[in-house]
Amino acid sequence: QSMYDYVRKKLSSPTPDASDSEDAAAVAAVIEQQQAHETTLLLPTDDDNTTATKEIPPHSAQAFYFSPDKNPTLQRYYRFTASPLTPFCALHKRPVVDANGGGVTGLLRRSAVLPSHGTDSTGNWVLVSVGGRSGWARKKQRAQETGFVSVDTFRATEGWMGNHMFLCKGKIMLGSDGPLFLFTNGLLLAGILLYFFLILPKLASAHDPHWLVHPIAFWSSITLSIASFAFLWISATMDPGILPAVSSPLKPAVPSDNVPLGGPLGYRYCSTCNIFRPPRSKHCNSCNVCVSKFDHHCPWVGNCIGERNHVYFFYFLITISLFTILVTASCVRLLVLKYERMDYTPSPSDIMPLALCKIYKSIMSMPIVVIFGIFALLCAWSLTSLLLFHALIISLAQTTNERVRNVYQHYQNDAHHGCWRNWKSALCAKRVESLLPRDFSEIVTCRDCGPEREWNHHRGGDSQLLQEDDDDDDDDDSPIYNNELPVHTQVNGGDAV
Repeated sequence: QSMYDYVRKKLSSPTPDASDSEDAAAVAAVIEQQQAHETTLLLPTDDDNTTATKEIPPHSAQAFYFSPDKNPTLQRYYRFTASPLTPFCALHKRPVVDANGGGVTGLLRRSAVLPSHGTDSTGNWVLVSVGGRSGWARKKQRAQETGFVSVDTFRATEGWMGNHMFLCKGKIMLGSDGPLFLFTNGLLLAGILLYFFLILPKLASAHDPHWLVHPIAFWSSITLSIASFAFLWISATMDPGILPAVSSPLKPAVPSDNVPLGGPLGYRYCSTCNIFRPPRSKHCNSCNVCVSKFDHHCPWVGNCIGERNHVYFFYFLITISLFTILVTASCVRLLVLKYERMDYTPSPSDIMPLALCKIYKSIMSMPIVVIFGIFALLCAWSLTSLLLFHALIISLAQTTNERVRNVYQHYQNDAHHGCWRNWKSALCAKRVESLLPRDFSEIVTCRDCGPEREWNHHRGGDSQLLQEDDDDDDDDDSPIYNNELPVHTQVNGGDAV
């Protein structure tokens, strides 16, 4: 509605330019068409005699890709298919209408399905959006050419412009560091197997009745290892609080909820996502998305840690820290038993005291246990330190990003309500609802949006409506105009660098 009011204001200006009015009228018509579907999104179904409609679930991929909030000027979707002959597609800031070219501003280097907002006067160029950035791309005219082709259906993963990794055809969504997350799983699994099939059998054979062969300690080890895997996967596969990009050539309206614009505790405009992200959120350059209450991007988990999955990441730190401490103590106990039960007779050639000789012989008799114990000790030290750090920022109601940047040195933290309330809010508060589809494996059916709108161009092909900007006080260093990609931008694998 705010964007529609902006267009109406544009049309009712005292001295509007004729071409501006044509562009504004076109955009207003598109937005009105989107608002017609705002209350209930309907999908046509085939019937013999009647035209039936079925309601689309609110958290489906169909509703996500045709939402008026995320795609206010959507016309239809176009697919680009990368191949050895056409490995990339050029994006321009204006259609190429003469020999001077249209200003290549980016390259799309992977197959993708992008939303379009209309065509130029020739019908050979389509205005598409990569995430929140828009540019002109050539339609595919002949089979040997590279370009975009209109689609009737597409898989939800094809239209996602984040740098995420999908498993099981979209059923599972990992972060941008999915391969490193799989390496973390392999490392954790190897440690658990060594512990249960090397350390514990040696302790059992030593007949130590007071250590890990005790049933309580044994089942605690199993519980911690299973819980570590569970919380690791929950943290990696859960939406951290992604704020979806607004795919439109128009800049969104400035929020009007009495929150300041700019600064560390105000709204900041993200030109990559074309949104005014709320306070405490941040754009993750690795995943190429904005995350609500952004804490940090964890490469070992492979995902961002934000508002929705931070508590599970904290539980993962608790369980894995306790488990590594237990493994370290087990290795130390095994060496102590070996030292105590070693029958060593000193020789005249020994230059070390008897105690040091027994320690040396004990270590040399179990090299794998010693190496594994040292590795577990290093992991326990680093993970416990990280756990204590996150306990500190939870007590202060801060995030890692805010703590590192020292945001609250000169600002008051309104989220800080005392240590006890901060912990209660962090661990017991209801998790906010995700703004993403629940299943990215769905097939999206493109509904009929009518004929494509034609954008009127002048002054070398640029649309003045796209370049018009209100006097907002932006604190983002990136360009505020959303009709073009920066000169050195490359759209590679879905990310705008």
